[in-house]
Amino acid sequence: MSLQKKEMYFVDANELIYGEDFDVVTDTPFIEGEVERLYGLDNHKINYSLIQKLNLGVVKNKYYDEYYIYNAVCDNIKNESIRLGIYYQITHPEFDDKALDSWIFGSTDGVDYILDLFGSHGVCVLSWLNDIFSKKKGNVLAFNPR
Repeated sequence: MSLQKKEMYFVDANELIYGEDFDVVTDTPFIEGEVERLYGLDNHKINYSLIQKLNLGVVKNKYYDEYYIYNAVCDNIKNESIRLGIYYQITHPEFDDKALDSWIFGSTDGVDYILDLFGSHGVCVLSWLNDIFSKKKGNVLAFNPR
């Protein structure tokens, strides 16, 4: 089965009321007004252990059986995008995010950024990503010259 990243979508959190429309189901902060987007994934079972390591959180819609991921740190859109991109790549290893691979492993700056962003979990996150991306790079076919 080939997955496309378009299976991830976002909902404007500013249009929902915390406690009335949704509840937080993880032990992470949710600061109303600072969390701007909630992210959904079609046909996906949330990996709560990974969510915690990436400083993300999860909310549940009170009206439907839907769960959304959010950036629990509320730092900036770049870090939010990185966290979500890494979450998606690790939970969907068959997806090949070449831009993420190149940005992280293309220079020491990317590796250092991930180590700073995830603190004590940084090495673990890098190891998972390296395992995923390394498997994709090893499938090279050699052709005989004519």
